[in-house]
Amino acid sequence: MSSIRAWVRASLATGFLVGACTLGARDADELSGQHGSGGSGGADGGGGAGNCSAGTDDCDGVAENGCETVTSKDPKNCGACEKACPSTDGKTPTCTDGACGVSNCSAPLADCDGDGSCETDTATSLDHCGYCDYKCALANAKPSCDQGCQIDECDVGFASCDGIPSNGCETPLNTPSNCGNCGATCTLPNATTSCSTGKCQLTACTGGFDDCDGLPETGCESNVQTDPGNCGKCGTKCTTGQVCQAGKCVVSSCSAPMADCDTNPGDCETNTDTSVAHCGFCKNPCALANANAACTAGKCAVSSCKAGWGNCDGVAANGCETQLGTTTNCKSCGDQCSGGQNVLTATCAPTGCQLFCNSGFGNCNTSPTDGCESQLGSDPLHCGSCTNDCTAKAPTGTQAGCANGVCTFNCASGTADCDGNGSCETNVNTSATNCGQCGHSCGGTACAGGFCQPDLVVPGSNLTSVDADNVPSSLVFTRGGATGGVYRFNKSTKVVTTIAANQDATSVDVVGNYTFFTDADDGAKRVPSSGGTATLIGPAAGGKQLDSDGNDVFFTAASGLLRVDAGGGAVQVWDSAPSAFGLRFDSSAGWVFWTVPAVGEVRYSTDNLSNVQKVATSQGEPAFVKVDASYVFWTATTDGAIRRATKPASSVTTVFTGLQSPYALAQDGTELFWASKASGGLWKGLKTGGTPTKLADSLTNVLGIEVDGTHVYWIDSGGMKRIPR
Repeated sequence: MSSIRAWVRASLATGFLVGACTLGARDADELSGQHGSGGSGGADGGGGAGNCSAGTDDCDGVAENGCETVTSKDPKNCGACEKACPSTDGKTPTCTDGACGVSNCSAPLADCDGDGSCETDTATSLDHCGYCDYKCALANAKPSCDQGCQIDECDVGFASCDGIPSNGCETPLNTPSNCGNCGATCTLPNATTSCSTGKCQLTACTGGFDDCDGLPETGCESNVQTDPGNCGKCGTKCTTGQVCQAGKCVVSSCSAPMADCDTNPGDCETNTDTSVAHCGFCKNPCALANANAACTAGKCAVSSCKAGWGNCDGVAANGCETQLGTTTNCKSCGDQCSGGQNVLTATCAPTGCQLFCNSGFGNCNTSPTDGCESQLGSDPLHCGSCTNDCTAKAPTGTQAGCANGVCTFNCASGTADCDGNGSCETNVNTSATNCGQCGHSCGGTACAGGFCQPDLVVPGSNLTSVDADNVPSSLVFTRGGATGGVYRFNKSTKVVTTIAANQDATSVDVVGNYTFFTDADDGAKRVPSSGGTATLIGPAAGGKQLDSDGNDVFFTAASGLLRVDAGGGAVQVWDSAPSAFGLRFDSSAGWVFWTVPAVGEVRYSTDNLSNVQKVATSQGEPAFVKVDASYVFWTATTDGAIRRATKPASSVTTVFTGLQSPYALAQDGTELFWASKASGGLWKGLKTGGTPTKLADSLTNVLGIEVDGTHVYWIDSGGMKRIPR
């Protein structure tokens, strides 16, 4: 950057940067039009850290716009030039008194009024352009805030001829050197001129010449002392065979286009159709500004322009009137250095338009029209520099990337380097031992699309619930209907044994010697865990879910949330809400939790006395509920969310959002497991939130989930299935 600054300063000092154009935002300070005081030298005293007041600096190296950067506030130059404040998790970086910070707002939003609402878009706000309190106001211009403070359009009669947006449209267009346009000089042949109106106007003709064609761009084009078409004055034409001498028509002895233009009256030596010294008539030289002239058919014409000049208006009379080497006419007429973003400054060099890019960007396609188009920190084709192509260096089977200007090589989608030799040899879409990621084994089932295919361990329909058994080697599950019941499943052998037959069972909980379950027709029942005859302990129609500690049994039924002693007896109504559904009895803490989907509530009570309280309201169809030592969790199906509260009912927090109708729920250790209602996937995620992981896809009607140390089990419309967790 120091070499760029030196080059720019030298170019400005020699007058090389004529009408320097800007191709887009450089930084918010430079584009805002707000400068430092210029130190002891005053506002026009030039930049440089030594001349800048506290909290400002000359970060673009252009002396003409002074100390343009407010380093005490600018997040891109915080405390010092090019010291950019980083963004964390997409939040807007801040700079306060030259120290970096991060706001609570997502970039580019900011809380500029201090009310915590993130109301200001710093990418577009004129009052807070780039960061809070940076007003985008430019001299003689209508400003816009787009990638920094830029000139939208100049006021009538002004232009930005130096190409520096921060000082606005600094040049009046009514001067002899900038008449109507940047760099357009107001000079006309054989005339005195004025540009007071912004247009070059002829005020008087000089000796022996007059403006006979009425065209202002040709000036006083006619020599009335020698022009036979305007002899003595405009419009006076000499007749055939006459010439104009000293403003009078006299008889010529020569035949056109020959003429006697020398001092020898006896010959007709000059061809006025082609003579540059006597073009059209004697003593009418073709002297064109900054041009090599020619005479064609008696008319002066531009043969070629001298180096550095162009005939941009196409008028021969004023020669090559336009100086090249500017940002509006760089190598040729109309060759403009304009357009694009991320440009610090632009100049016209001998080789053409030259861009100086903001830090981290490059003009890698060498076109000035789109500015510095390449982001060198993340573009794998131009990583760190325009010539560093990561894709050309990528090992076979890898996908090139760029991070912080350094090439990275990752395995292509669907592949992974599971043996650590850098070869990306494993297809994680199909590998049963590395399914979806290295080391994830499907435990004997196939891998398709990066997901382990479920192992159907208990086939059949109408399974209604699954729960842990007394021993880790087995599970218990229920089946509905008149021929249903309660069953035990051995995880290793997949053998199923009957605990209670001919029961329309809907939910089950094993506690020691007894297994408790709900019957859709009769209510709460129990049976010896070793199997036998079921006993009705809590009569109630429409039994749904059940949970017990071996002493108290809570269950949901058509009449609400009910309680009964484990040995049977009177059934107590704990909550009369008929739609009570999800249930979890937290006996160690003395609480029972349940959901009421119809009213969108999660409720709780003590387990020894009905005292219904609300954990959360306005929940979208809360369904299943689970508890651990600290929290109660539930699925909010139509909200697409999983939420939690600190037990029993404080600090409600959304753990996951944006989910596909979460319904069935399980918890184990630090993780939650859930499945979509009706159809969807099986997922897991940390109880603290974050990005969830999909374990299985295309499931239908999942009614229950159980988890052990190695597998996730669930029941759906096809039976009981499992996959490695």
